[in-house]
Amino acid sequence: MKKTTKPAAPGKKFWICGALLGICLLCLVTLSLFQSDKAREQADLSGIVNYIKIQCATYTHYNEASESKSLLRSIESTRQVSTNIEAETAAGQELTRKLLRESTEQLWLTGIVVLDPDGNTVCEYSSDDRALARVRGNLDRDIILDTAIHDEKVYSQRINQNDGSHIDMSACARRDAPGVIVTFYYTSAEFANRYTLTLQSLLSGYQKATDGTIIITDGGAIIASNDTALIGQSSNTHDAIQALKKNADSRHLMHLNVDGVRSYGIMLRQRDHYIYAYIPDTITFRTLPQSLAVFVLGYLSVLLMIWQLLRRDKLKSLRKQEEKEREYQKNLLEEVKKAEAANRAKTEFLQRMSHDIRTPINGISGMLDVAEHYSDDLQKQAECRQKIREASDILFELVSEVLDMSKLESGEIQLEEKPFDVVTLLDEVTGVVGRLADERNITVVHKGRTIEHRNLIGSPVHLKRLLMNIMSNAVKYNRDHGHIYLYTRELPSADSSIAMLQFVCEDNGIGMSEEFQQRIFEPFTQEQKGGASKFGGTGLGMSIAKSLAEKMGGTISFESTQGVGTTFIITIPFKIDTQAGSHTPEPSAPAGSIRGLHILLVEDNELNMEIAEFLIQNEGATVTKAWDGQQAVTLFAKSAPGEFDAILMDVLMPVMNGYEATRQIRALDRADAKTIPIIAMTANAFTEDRLKSKEAGMDEHITKPIDSKLLVKVIAALTGKNAQRPTAE
Repeated sequence: MKKTTKPAAPGKKFWICGALLGICLLCLVTLSLFQSDKAREQADLSGIVNYIKIQCATYTHYNEASESKSLLRSIESTRQVSTNIEAETAAGQELTRKLLRESTEQLWLTGIVVLDPDGNTVCEYSSDDRALARVRGNLDRDIILDTAIHDEKVYSQRINQNDGSHIDMSACARRDAPGVIVTFYYTSAEFANRYTLTLQSLLSGYQKATDGTIIITDGGAIIASNDTALIGQSSNTHDAIQALKKNADSRHLMHLNVDGVRSYGIMLRQRDHYIYAYIPDTITFRTLPQSLAVFVLGYLSVLLMIWQLLRRDKLKSLRKQEEKEREYQKNLLEEVKKAEAANRAKTEFLQRMSHDIRTPINGISGMLDVAEHYSDDLQKQAECRQKIREASDILFELVSEVLDMSKLESGEIQLEEKPFDVVTLLDEVTGVVGRLADERNITVVHKGRTIEHRNLIGSPVHLKRLLMNIMSNAVKYNRDHGHIYLYTRELPSADSSIAMLQFVCEDNGIGMSEEFQQRIFEPFTQEQKGGASKFGGTGLGMSIAKSLAEKMGGTISFESTQGVGTTFIITIPFKIDTQAGSHTPEPSAPAGSIRGLHILLVEDNELNMEIAEFLIQNEGATVTKAWDGQQAVTLFAKSAPGEFDAILMDVLMPVMNGYEATRQIRALDRADAKTIPIIAMTANAFTEDRLKSKEAGMDEHITKPIDSKLLVKVIAALTGKNAQRPTAE
């Protein structure tokens, strides 16, 4: 190990980098704060001028509405005066000042003037002579005298005074005699200002020092401003107004110079007014220096903190590096040991597989030599064929277990969801295991069966494989004249739709050592003591059983005593088949016959082609051969309708595979292309392979090595030679 030198604490280089980074960050922060302050001020000024615009319109509408209401009240008062005069004169009273005064006081008026149709004063009364004089100046208007002619016609007018006061005047026709009645009400300037909304009052809440200068003009003069010194000035002589009027808009700030002060401004036009707002840069960016100072102090503090942390971390990193180096060396030694153990396990597995595979191959080759030597001895020939078949079955089982384990490890095994009778399945398993056990006089008994729900939904193929692995091991590792007991019971379940089944397999065989029990579920492990290895196998059976149990949502456990026996306990949940009565059971099919049929055989392997051709022709059928999927499609397309009775299709072929060939045949524009039976004849034996065959349009799926009886049954059933259709499982 290299000696680690102590790292130096951060020094000059750190501070130089920190200073350069700080300058860059300061520039970025300055630009960001500048843009932020400008955007904030733009939003503020835009909000102010838009608010004032809305309020200007609101004030105008309010004042106009207030004036209209006042004039309407004046008209009603005038009509009431006319009614009162009519009533009094009808009672015999004369039109006098006293009568007018009483009406004035009754209706809260300032005065009343009664005119004849020519506009001459008949009688008048007023509590304010100045208001009366102002009203007299407006009585000669023709529109007022017109009311004497038209009874329903009225007239109203507001007369504004220079001091801010106003007079609401109205006129209508006399009811008692021809003429006009005019009433008026004087409102003082103080009262008018109190109850009238003014633009100047609108700006009273804005401070020049914080909100900038706000100006409202009527196009010619400044009529309101939060800088009262500007009120009354001409807008044409104000530099800021002229600059904003030419270049500004209501959405963006304009940079301008007002009396030597750099400012930002904005302008907005209302229906009757122009609204201007501008604010000096010193107010807009008033917080910028303080913000930059805070940033610099904060950055320096962080830099100092980082420098301290780096000094401390340098020391810690040295200690951690030394610890990591020691841990690395330790892990390296452990990995080396694991690699050596893995290599040993791999070597042992290859040696065992080499032995287990070569043994049946040697049996096949040896029996072929023996059969050749005894070519004239028919009994010896039959014996050799039987032993060759047994050796090939062992070899097939070895290869199947390795492939099953590979599928389980990669997660490619697909469980089925189909109804099945668990009692029938258990009878089949015990029947097969019983035949194996009979050779060694081992008793197989299914006892203690307590099952409430026998009709379930699940994956019967994989359950059967799981139980077969357990029970065949019980036979393999048992003693002659031993026994195997299978108990099945249904456990209570919290879910009423689930049946929890427990399978217990008990034997009195050779048992397992405590050392082997620790790794029984590891792949490629076998008990080597007590002569167990003489039974051969891949050492994958228990690993496959455990994987299948867990994949089905269950558990597997065991108890074993060497020399006494072993008990396996398997617990698996299944869905209860509530529609069990509606399923139509598939009866077993009789043998059937394919004699006279014409079959298209698609196979790329010469040996497999020869075997399949022999099996078919031996049953009396005719064969047409195709060596890949493309040839099969071509031959079928060129054939006459009904010329072929069935197609046996290999899956993995050059040029075109069996799936694609099936799809193209099914897609041909002819009636028999949709109905001709297409049977997959392949070495792909997994559930997902069957599903792929179905999806491609195949009717059935037969796995290699080919069972000649099953092949005949399936062809006969699909071609109508047999009324019953067998399953190819």
